[in-house]
Amino acid sequence: MTLSGRDVLLVGQNWHSAQALAEWLHRWGFRCHLASNMRAASDLLSSHPVDLVLSNTHLSDATGFGLMAALAGLPVTVFLCLSVEDSCFWLPAIDGGKDCLGLPALWPSEFASALEEMAQSLAAAPPVN
Repeated sequence: MTLSGRDVLLVGQNWHSAQALAEWLHRWGFRCHLASNMRAASDLLSSHPVDLVLSNTHLSDATGFGLMAALAGLPVTVFLCLSVEDSCFWLPAIDGGKDCLGLPALWPSEFASALEEMAQSLAAAPPVN
């Protein structure tokens, strides 16, 4: 997965209670923005571009798949969180603007490693002018 910057949009109702993820993102240098549903996400995206979108698959006014369609072609990386029993899978959906839905899902520990790797690659990349 590729990223060009550090702005992350978290879309869904449960992000306020998912403090561990937000703390990891902040620790790795990401700036988090929150949107509770697709409408709020669209409003935020119209005024503030982001590099990474993490969305629940079920939103109060749409689905993460609908959000993914709205982001198609934009230079973003998107993961959808699919809740299963007491855990979740992270579905790679868009990588740098290219549809990648269908790649293997990641367990939370694999997803955390992928985020850390993305953060390290951003830190090692030369600044964009």
